[in-house]
Amino acid sequence: MTMAHDKTTTEAPKKKGFKMPDIYIILGIFILFMAVLTYIVPAGQYDRAVVETAHGTQNLVVAGTYKAVEQHPAGLFDIITAIPYGFERAAAIVCLTFMVGACMGLIKRAGLIDLGVQRLSKAVGSSEFLVAPILMLVLSLLAAFIGVPELSLAYLPVFLPLFYRLGYDGMTATAVALLGPCMGFTFGLTIPGSVGMGQQIAQIEMFSGSGLRAVVLAIVILISIVYVMVYAQRVKKDPTKSLTYETDKELRAKFAEEEAAKTGGEEMVFTQRQVWAGISCLVLFPIAIYLILSMNLGFQAIGGLFLAIGIIAAVIAGKSAQEICNDINAGMRDLMVGALLCGVAAAIAVVMDKGVITDTIVYWLEGMLASVPPAFSAIAMFWEQAIFNALIPGATALTILTMPILSPLGTLLDVSQQAIVSANAWGGQLTDIFFPTSGFFIATLVIAKVDYMKWIRFYTPLMLILGAVCCGALYLQQVFDLAF
Repeated sequence: MTMAHDKTTTEAPKKKGFKMPDIYIILGIFILFMAVLTYIVPAGQYDRAVVETAHGTQNLVVAGTYKAVEQHPAGLFDIITAIPYGFERAAAIVCLTFMVGACMGLIKRAGLIDLGVQRLSKAVGSSEFLVAPILMLVLSLLAAFIGVPELSLAYLPVFLPLFYRLGYDGMTATAVALLGPCMGFTFGLTIPGSVGMGQQIAQIEMFSGSGLRAVVLAIVILISIVYVMVYAQRVKKDPTKSLTYETDKELRAKFAEEEAAKTGGEEMVFTQRQVWAGISCLVLFPIAIYLILSMNLGFQAIGGLFLAIGIIAAVIAGKSAQEICNDINAGMRDLMVGALLCGVAAAIAVVMDKGVITDTIVYWLEGMLASVPPAFSAIAMFWEQAIFNALIPGATALTILTMPILSPLGTLLDVSQQAIVSANAWGGQLTDIFFPTSGFFIATLVIAKVDYMKWIRFYTPLMLILGAVCCGALYLQQVFDLAF
């Protein structure tokens, strides 16, 4: 009896801590919240004008034409159909995600990722602390000209096993994969959707003012690298301080099991065909980047390039036609959830458009900016774009909607057009990896099994630091009319 009593008293019930809801639940809450807003926020619209631009025919907002319209609250059927229509709206990024999955499936199952990780590990030797800074620098500079932050989806499957082997965690790999291309994209020099389109709407020389943007880009890359490395070194000294400590156990075990199954615990040996396939990837990826930049390719074309690279590499590595088909299927399955989330995230904007409240929110923001002192108007526009990016993620969509309003507003407030373009580009994209409405961002977190709230905890301090840098740069650009 005593023993039984002791056993009962010593076994305390385990306390259940807070567990972050599944990302589908979070996005569902956002969809329902926007549906509720369609009953509260007055419906309204700006007039649009069809204009031929360097990026094709665009339907641009006409400033000063906002008018109230009949209320269109989102009904049950609008909510039910929001996700299917979201997939229609996000079809390009969904397609790209699947194509990236197919490409990475082919490359991974041909052994080329293992080959790359092995060679890079040997190359850095005892200087493994240089891996993250080098990768972030290279990815940032590439994205500064190409402007495809969605490539984080392609980078992360390569980085995860590499950073685990170097003694880091999944958050470090995710940070390098996201911050590298996203910082380059946000503060880039020749980004068509934000800088190019913004300057065209503002009627100033295309890609002018790149000198100041290059300085800001260099500062941002340096701060981001230092921020990531401080966290990475802390985790390497004490793995329990990792924000992804629990999920890393599962992924580490998975990668270790896969590696043991391939090698039996010994160092992997690669065939000459695999080496040539790896070399082909090193040649083909820069060519693809050049084509993306020179031809201003869309997501569908980029996806096609990735698929072609994966197939070519697999053929060179010696894969049969059936094996290639199997690897494509497996790769697409790996990113299926990420692709689906892109469509679900787009449903939020669908509900807003159904309720005709998007333009009303823009109109209110326009009114708020008009009351800000001129010296701080550019800074106010920066934070307004940062917040508004939650409602309309995507550089081109946000620029097309808001720049026709901000540009004439800047003229009225005596704010330089260069400062307005910078505020739109920097503010509009800095929160791409903060709000859950950004499909590629959520898909990247899913691949690494990083909880959304843990990423927010990691990224928010850096975002605020970079926001302060932007405010300083915008103030100087406005006060001294910097346009170099």
